[in-house]
Amino acid sequence: KKGRFGPYRQSEKLEVYKKKAEELVEKKLAYKDEGAIRFKNPGKDVSWDDKVRGEITFPGGEITDFVILKSDGYPTYNFAVVIDDLAMEITHVIRGEDHVSNTPRQLALYKAFGKDAPIFAHHSTLRNKKKQKLSKRKDPVDLRLYMEKGYLPEALVNYLCLLGWSHPTEKEIFSLDEFVKEFTLKRIRKSGPVFDTEKLDWLNGEYIRKMDDGELVERIDKFYKGKYESEKLTKIIPLVKERIKLLSEFEDYVDFFFKAPGVKKTLLGENSKKHLSIAVKVLEKVNFEKEEMDKALLEEIKKNDFHTGKFFMDLRIAITGNKQTPPINESIIILGKEEKIKRIKSVL
Repeated sequence: KKGRFGPYRQSEKLEVYKKKAEELVEKKLAYKDEGAIRFKNPGKDVSWDDKVRGEITFPGGEITDFVILKSDGYPTYNFAVVIDDLAMEITHVIRGEDHVSNTPRQLALYKAFGKDAPIFAHHSTLRNKKKQKLSKRKDPVDLRLYMEKGYLPEALVNYLCLLGWSHPTEKEIFSLDEFVKEFTLKRIRKSGPVFDTEKLDWLNGEYIRKMDDGELVERIDKFYKGKYESEKLTKIIPLVKERIKLLSEFEDYVDFFFKAPGVKKTLLGENSKKHLSIAVKVLEKVNFEKEEMDKALLEEIKKNDFHTGKFFMDLRIAITGNKQTPPINESIIILGKEEKIKRIKSVL
């Protein structure tokens, strides 16, 4: 688009690059070679104060004569970025460590044009668990994957901010606004950060737990595209927000609220029939209030000398079909008396 420093496409600036390259030829700082133009090696050591890595020096002998304008009229990378950055009055070049080796050539070009170079800062590149540079082909770097798994945007941004940088007070959870306020190049680490999804999962879970229930209902509703009834979601959210790390995990915990599960009887304990028969009798008698229900069930457990944990596990499996669920008694209240008794009887 048009702007103060346009045009921005290199294909629209070929005359500019040609003019600048010929300027160096006239100064005898470059020469023509088989239709291309090469920059002459100045033969001097090149040093700069990198704002992440400190003083870096390249021996002059390592900067060989290099092409700045190809025979087809297009500039090479090292030449184009110098011309573009000068034209756009760039003050800081902050980029990955794989560009350190390009910097000496670019600094030599700035000097050849008699211009001050911008400040350079080369940060470490992200690595996978094998300590290899993240690959677009081999590693999960597509943002859509994180959206589909139910990561919160603010949690992902927070995590990315932590990679290679540390908060002045060593905080791990902070907003983007706080990051902007506290960020300095001095706090960027030189060592290559590892992209660890376990840490990201933990951080995402922390954001879910800190979120207002009403907002979490909205996020869940949007993630599942209105699949679940909002009124029931509002009741369920407080039961699961402490347990899930990703929005995609919500479904596994709550599906039983919306449809009767298929129960594998092999999951039930050896005394399951006794447990569930007593549970049905209690649930048929009591008012469906948590305190009264808890009290009545515990009294029967004590009276029959049942193992409390095994009793409630059988009750959980009969009602939900799963061993890992939200708190079972609270779940019973939400499901309602008739539905719960129906499910237990179907197992008996």
